[in-house]
Amino acid sequence: MRKSSQELLDNYQLRKSKTEKTVFINWLEQQLGNQNYLLKKEHYEKDGVNLIIGDLEKAKIILTAHYDTQAISIFPIFMGFSNWISFFISQLWAMLPIVPLSFFGGTILTSGILTLSFKEIIIGILLISLMLLYCFQITKGIANKHTANDNTSGVATLLAILEDLPENKREEVCFVFFDQEEIGLVGSQNFKKQHESLIKDKPLINFDCVSDGDTLFFVTKKAFRESNYNNQLAESTKKIVDKTEKQYKFGTAFKNIYTSDQIIFKNSVGVAAAKKLPVFGYYLNRIHTRKDTRFDYQNIELLKQVIQDFILHI
Repeated sequence: MRKSSQELLDNYQLRKSKTEKTVFINWLEQQLGNQNYLLKKEHYEKDGVNLIIGDLEKAKIILTAHYDTQAISIFPIFMGFSNWISFFISQLWAMLPIVPLSFFGGTILTSGILTLSFKEIIIGILLISLMLLYCFQITKGIANKHTANDNTSGVATLLAILEDLPENKREEVCFVFFDQEEIGLVGSQNFKKQHESLIKDKPLINFDCVSDGDTLFFVTKKAFRESNYNNQLAESTKKIVDKTEKQYKFGTAFKNIYTSDQIIFKNSVGVAAAKKLPVFGYYLNRIHTRKDTRFDYQNIELLKQVIQDFILHI
C-alpha cells in the first residue's frame, strides 16, 4: 500500500467536525505540496470548504470525491442501486427505525391525550423522543470512526491519481474534494453554483465507496454516454481490469440510482465498488457503521490505472 493511503487510514479517517477537517486539510496540503501541486480552499456558507487542485477553466475533465465523513448509524445500512426497485427497498430499510417509532408514538400519544391516560402519554412521548434522537444521531450525532470505504477510499483514489499523474497532463485535469456530501450534497451543489459557466459540459468522474466490493461499477449520465469519453473510459477499464480477478460494469444513471455528488452534474460518472446478490442485484453495505473497515487497496490502484490510461488517450 502506498504511503499516503496508509497514513489516511491510520490517522485521518475522522473528518466530520470542523477541527477534524482542518487537520486533514493541513495534511493533504502538505502531501500535495511535496508533489508541486497548489491546493485552493473554496469556502462557502455553513463552514463548508471545497478543495480544488488544478485549473478548472483549462481542464478537460474533473475528478472528484467527498472528503467529509458521517455520524455513526446504530442501524445496519445498505444501498441497492441495480434498479428502481432495489433502490426503493434500500430507502425503506433506511427508514425502518423511524416509521414505527413515529407511527406508534403518535398513535399512543394521541390516544393518551384523548383518554387522559398519563401512562400512554408518557409512552408516546418516549417513542417520539427515541425517533427524534435517532434522526439526530444519524445526521448530527457521534462521528463514525471507521470510514475506510465511505469515503476514505475515494480520497485515497484521487490522491493516488494526483501522485502518479504525469506532469505534462496536469493541466488537463481538475481535482475537487467536496465537503458536506453526507448532509445532502451541499459541497458539490455550491461548487456547481459558483463555477457553472466553467463546468459547462465538462465530464466529471466521482469516486465514492470504492474499496468494499469486487465489481467496479460505473454509473453514467446520458451526456457522458453520448460522448467519445465514454468509449475511451470503457476501453481503459477493460484493458486494466480484465488482467485481474475483479469485475466491472457500466450502467445508466436512469436505471442505476447512485446518490453521490455526481448526480447533480449533467455530464458525469459515479464510480463505486459493488457487491451482488441474486435477484436483488448490486449493492453497498457496512457504510456509516463501525463495520466500515474494508479497504481493498487493489481497487484504488486499479482505478488509478484506469483513469491514468483514460487521461493519456483523451
